[in-house]
Amino acid sequence: MCGILAFFDKNGHYKGTPEELKTHLTSLSHRMVTRGPDGCGYFGGKNWGLSHERLSIMDPEGGKQPIIYDELRTGGSPMASVVNGEIYNHHDLIKKHGKEGLPPMTGSDSEVINYLYPILGKELVKELNGIFGLVLTTNDGKEILVARDHCGIKPLYIGHGHNGEMWFTSELKCIVDQDCASFEEFPAGHYWTPETGFVKYYNPEWDHDDYVPTEGVENFKAVLEKAIEDQCMSDVPFGLLLSGGLDSAVVAVVLKGILEKRGKEFHTFSVGEDDSPDITAARLMSKHLGTTHHEHRFNADEAFENIEKIIYHLETYEPELIRSAIPNFFLAKMTSQHVKMVLTGEGSDELFGGYLYFRDAPDNKAFHKELRRIFHHLHNVNCQRADRMTMAHSLEARVPFLCPNVIDAVMKIDAGEKFIHDGRPAEKHILRAAYEGTMPDSVLWRTKAMQCEGIGMTWVAELQSRCNKMVTDEEFENRATTYPFNTPHTKEEMYYRGLFEKHFKGMDKFVHVWEGGCRAGGAPWKNAAYTREGLKDVK
Repeated sequence: MCGILAFFDKNGHYKGTPEELKTHLTSLSHRMVTRGPDGCGYFGGKNWGLSHERLSIMDPEGGKQPIIYDELRTGGSPMASVVNGEIYNHHDLIKKHGKEGLPPMTGSDSEVINYLYPILGKELVKELNGIFGLVLTTNDGKEILVARDHCGIKPLYIGHGHNGEMWFTSELKCIVDQDCASFEEFPAGHYWTPETGFVKYYNPEWDHDDYVPTEGVENFKAVLEKAIEDQCMSDVPFGLLLSGGLDSAVVAVVLKGILEKRGKEFHTFSVGEDDSPDITAARLMSKHLGTTHHEHRFNADEAFENIEKIIYHLETYEPELIRSAIPNFFLAKMTSQHVKMVLTGEGSDELFGGYLYFRDAPDNKAFHKELRRIFHHLHNVNCQRADRMTMAHSLEARVPFLCPNVIDAVMKIDAGEKFIHDGRPAEKHILRAAYEGTMPDSVLWRTKAMQCEGIGMTWVAELQSRCNKMVTDEEFENRATTYPFNTPHTKEEMYYRGLFEKHFKGMDKFVHVWEGGCRAGGAPWKNAAYTREGLKDVK
């Protein structure tokens, strides 16, 4: 994973020298150095530039960015790209479209962007299986292609200058104080060129309003296991974030066999308070698989002491997301001391209906519609949390459940197969059934718990109590005047909002706030267990 920053001034308003532009852009890019502490690269011209902060996972020695193709290689204008992410099918794409006698220059998966652009043009993004934000340019900055992966696993933002300048960046902190008329999040599953504007390229069949999923459960397991193996692509040591829940346990079972074949040590990482449900289940799973297990013992004191730092990296004030990100922050910090890349179980709940409120879904149609709704919020919740908390500590996170092939396979399964009823004692029954016998039953059939509850039962209440003391009654009474947009409902929310405004003033349009203040609040059916202040009843 890396951090990218690109600037294009098509109207020539920038009056500095190319060297001054380089100095300016690399200094802005360096604000996200934790995304790539292994090196900084730059390529540009008079009125444009690409800057890159590198975390070296593939071809550590030869895969430096920007990746540049000169005139001899392109047969035309020089070409350069910066990529944040991983392209898992890069070998397959080069075999499929490659030109005889023109092999890639490096072992970097990112080079496939340069390699395919002369052959496929902007249509290349439709064939990528990966997680990415990318910017490619040729013809001295005049021809531009920008794209973000299918469901926004990697972040990307745009700034629009007053005179037509364009900024593209992995994190808001790089451009928050630049002279921009407006900012926006780059939409997931889209590409952009100056000629076309935004074009939606990820448009799966299952996401159409008239689509009714009817397929069986036979195929998804093989697709998932291939995705896990594909995402083990790495030239550096890696491991697994083992939460103690079903999803990471499934990944662990598959990953065990892959690492054994490679003769590699299996490292797992967990976070929680002493004897919390997550820590206990993760230990059991680690013992079952024989992993080298690492734990961070979590407490409310360190949570409160690091709230501002966490919000700075997370770039949000949304309370449900902040609470779930806090333990991830400390987990990533500990994990980064051992490996540079990890797999996670993120995304499974949005495919199988893993949240407890799905028990109240009235019918198949409502169930599938709700899956679609929360899937399209992933870029602002689970994906944002996974990316920002790991990247805060220079750690790369991969999410095999969100491979487009896995998404397609699971979202086409008849929603009736995902329902919870008397014959299926827990949510995600089809996933559990597929891996029965591969792990202890106490892990396989463990009831879903939100992460901020699973790592300990009291820390959230303690954190909220401390936040409440930081906001006076008078400040809270005037909250609508202070924050007319997304007005806080609790003192906890107001405290987070103040810390966000300290670093990202005027950027609140980027913060997704769930309808009703929580994930379940926007569902077409009611559920009393999910509230603005957390999950109140897990029974």
